[in-house]
Amino acid sequence: MRLRLKQNMAKITFLPYQKKWITNSAQFALCEKSRRVGITYAEAYRVTRDLSTKNVKNNKVWFSSADLSASEEFIDYVGFFAKYLKTAAKYIGEVIIDKDDDITAHRVRFSNGGECNAISSNPTRFRSKGGDVILDEFAHHRDQEKMFTASKPSAMWGNRVRIISTHNGDDSFFNSLVAETKKGAEGTMKNWTPFRITIEDAIKDGLVNTILGHKATKEDIKHFMEDAFAGMTQEAIDEEFYCLPRSSSNSHLLPYELINPIERDNILDELLAGIVGDIYVGGDIGRKKNPSVFWILERLGELLYTRKIIALKNVPYSEQRKILYDVLSHKNFRRACIDATGIGNQLAEEAQDAFGKLRVEPVMFTPKVKEELASHTYVMVEGKKVLIPRDKTIREDLYSVRAVTTSAGNVRYEADQSKDGGHADYFFGLALALMAAKSYSGPLIITSGARRQMNSILQGY
Repeated sequence: MRLRLKQNMAKITFLPYQKKWITNSAQFALCEKSRRVGITYAEAYRVTRDLSTKNVKNNKVWFSSADLSASEEFIDYVGFFAKYLKTAAKYIGEVIIDKDDDITAHRVRFSNGGECNAISSNPTRFRSKGGDVILDEFAHHRDQEKMFTASKPSAMWGNRVRIISTHNGDDSFFNSLVAETKKGAEGTMKNWTPFRITIEDAIKDGLVNTILGHKATKEDIKHFMEDAFAGMTQEAIDEEFYCLPRSSSNSHLLPYELINPIERDNILDELLAGIVGDIYVGGDIGRKKNPSVFWILERLGELLYTRKIIALKNVPYSEQRKILYDVLSHKNFRRACIDATGIGNQLAEEAQDAFGKLRVEPVMFTPKVKEELASHTYVMVEGKKVLIPRDKTIREDLYSVRAVTTSAGNVRYEADQSKDGGHADYFFGLALALMAAKSYSGPLIITSGARRQMNSILQGY
């Protein structure tokens, strides 16, 4: 038996969600999962346990993953658990199961005649095969629908079908199966048992404790999450760890390909002390559910540099007003556009009264205004006319805005609520600041006209 796994036999334990998967007796089960939470490992134990039983029906298992190395790893798990369960089993090696199509499988054979066969992802490999079917990382198979169609009849004689996968886009066949299982009795897959294991579910059940070998502190878990997510976009994190498939549409107003080139390090000036150019301010107003965001730009030549971003969550309006007025009192301040929709109306009007109608513009977020804001922001970002700090929270917030076409053919700009409570607040703070810079036409200049000369024909009259 080839065996790359090394683990203390006496210490094998399964976490609650793994136990739930192992002990599930349903004929059909589908699991959408986070990466690296041990569902495939638990499935290998279930397979080994079942194949060790002499009375299993048609005691063969056909396992297929998205790549051959994963299939080989599954065989290693089976061999490991066979030894753990003290079951007589032998790794047969790579065997030919179809000479005509040159189909091979890695096989473990048990003393009672049971077999576990690991094969690569190819629909033809399941034709004429009977037994339990396991499709691992199914959303990453090349021909998902054909794989499902070819493998499902293998279970017609009472065998089981298990589908396990992380997501791979909302247009995958796997995601359509997930949606169908969630319909329950009203769907076409009412006999299927759905499972869903996110990284948070796994951590609550003790995943980090198991990895570290001791009771994890809050700080341990925080560091674990940071290491796991490092370098990934929020969309990738949601898909790989939170079972939220990424959108397959290209509806993002500002894709990463546009955002990344305008990001800069060391661009902020928190005290606004070194400002020599004109200052423009955008304010998206929130209170408890969403934060207020004040975005401050400095114009130097043709470029607008982000100099300060103030995010205020659950801050009283009186304090928000003071913070905003401090910025608007700067000697280089020229113009501000402030969200006057709903709760922002009073703050915007008061700022206009305090600093003048020509310098502060309250902005109502109508669909037309949002479209103008979005279009101008896109033009400025695409043309690299504005520079922003390199910050993950800001990047994901800008990326979150999508163009959605309504049934009437109108375009509406929307963003999902983020995990920290934001709702494209940074985007609209920036968009309003860009609008302020666009609509500023320079200082008001008053000139006197030349003295009128009396027409000589009227002299003396």
